Amino acid sequence: MTLLPPTAAASIQLAEAARELARLIDRIADAALVARGLADAVDWQAKAATAFHDRATMWAGDVSGLACLAENARYDVTRAQDRAAFAESFAGLLLGAQR
Repeated sequence: MTLLPPTAAASIQLAEAARELARLIDRIADAALVARGLADAVDWQAKAATAFHDRATMWAGDVSGLACLAENARYDVTRAQDRAAFAESFAGLLLGAQR
């Protein structure tokens, strides 16, 4: 039985977090498209329709902003995963040298 260094679990968990964030980004992008579609679908001149259009447009912008935040988080997680993988390989070298 080979024991993994403590950082091995971190690398695996960070990889999973990056995958989940990528899926979240895709879903947010889909929601932004739907929000823009709602705004574009309303072409009435009524006051309520104009207000709906304005709010739907703002909501689409907010949703798009969430995608940007999620992308930044995914980038940070990927960098952390790289650091953890490096630490794992370094720890593996040290453990191998002790044998």
